[in-house]
Amino acid sequence: PLTEDDFNDFGLPKVLKPHKHKLFGLTIDPERLHEIRTGRMAESKYASSRQCRYELNEVEAIYRQERIPFLNTTRLSVEEISTRIMAEMHLTRNRG
Repeated sequence: PLTEDDFNDFGLPKVLKPHKHKLFGLTIDPERLHEIRTGRMAESKYASSRQCRYELNEVEAIYRQERIPFLNTTRLSVEEISTRIMAEMHLTRNRG
């Protein structure tokens, strides 16, 4: 995952750059992320609505800047997510 430290570098972390062509971003609605984090650490900055919105805005900006495809997964099943990623990345299923 990309973290707040990555946002300070204004772009994709160096370790990921050689693999950029393989990357696919996943996002979530800020409200849903807030709900999940509140269950873990209710009174923390990490769980605040403001922090969730900030992080999602920053990561989506990186995805756009680097032309990394991404998908909001808030209302999708695992099967739907994998199907969309495979279609977007032009991957085929190995039935071996």
